[in-house]
Amino acid sequence: MKQAMKQTMKLRPISEQVVVVLGASSGIGRESALLLAGRGAKLVVAARSEPALQSLVAEITALGAEGAYVVCDVVDHAQVEAVAETAVRTFGRIDTWVNVAAVLVHASFEETLPEEFRRLMEINYLGQVHGALAALPRLREAGGGALIAVSSVESMVSLPRHSAYSASKHAVEGVIDGLRRDLLADGVPISVTSIKPGTINTPFFTNAAHTMDVEPTGAPPIYQPAVVADCVLHAAEHPVRDLYAGGAARLMTAGQMLAPRLMDALLARIVPLERSTEPAPGGAPGTLYSPREQEDRAEGDFGSRARRFSAYTWVQTHPRVKPLLAGGALAAVAAALGRRDGS
Repeated sequence: MKQAMKQTMKLRPISEQVVVVLGASSGIGRESALLLAGRGAKLVVAARSEPALQSLVAEITALGAEGAYVVCDVVDHAQVEAVAETAVRTFGRIDTWVNVAAVLVHASFEETLPEEFRRLMEINYLGQVHGALAALPRLREAGGGALIAVSSVESMVSLPRHSAYSASKHAVEGVIDGLRRDLLADGVPISVTSIKPGTINTPFFTNAAHTMDVEPTGAPPIYQPAVVADCVLHAAEHPVRDLYAGGAARLMTAGQMLAPRLMDALLARIVPLERSTEPAPGGAPGTLYSPREQEDRAEGDFGSRARRFSAYTWVQTHPRVKPLLAGGALAAVAAALGRRDGS
């Protein structure tokens, strides 16, 4: 059944797709929406901030694409259902659904309040669940499609000061794995992709809730949001299981699997690297309970330190080059051995 589903799972070209991006007002969601629009997709974008969504739809239109927006809090399943209904009513169907919405509490385990643990699970985990529940019937009606969960490397590797966030992302990975296997068992032609970004230069860290005297930042290396958006674009056209946005994310997960105690020691040392020089007296509540209405940036405050390209991610999203790279590596080894034998 699994093999038969692979043969029938054909995703439409982006230029023929209707795509929903949930959590699109800023950061990865906004960058992904604009990249998809640039390729000709019809977009329905949703988030909590109406001004940010209005400016996003204006940018989508300027690119020559069609777009609509819905103000939506992913904690409320009814609001997420309204997004799906708007997409079908406006454009006739849904081909790809992208779940991005997430928030961060940057604090040690003991400094994180019980209600903050709960709130992160509501947004980061239940938001993904609500999105998938709204998307799946519509994707079935369209004859198949792609469900894309923008998760995190922290779904596999917990970072210090991020225990609540890491827990919510671990939950996302668990539910996405279970959902994918349900669909495989039933032979449903819906691709389910988990994208695991490393540290990305978005307003995510600036908008985090924290109690420090300076703004938090992410641990290096930092990548631009376009690295993640490229993964979204690829997953919308290709039924892939996992994509890592940034080679550092893949190295971290490998380290977690192979040497978890070493990772404990290494990651404990990054705490000083998670502090910026921007003052924030008394900390900040971030966007945990309400959006910053005018936050409409894709990129954050760390552009001078962020990498615009990841060779590892590029190879993942260009699978046809893998045999060529492997052949080149073998040829290089053969040449080296030949030189050694001839010396």
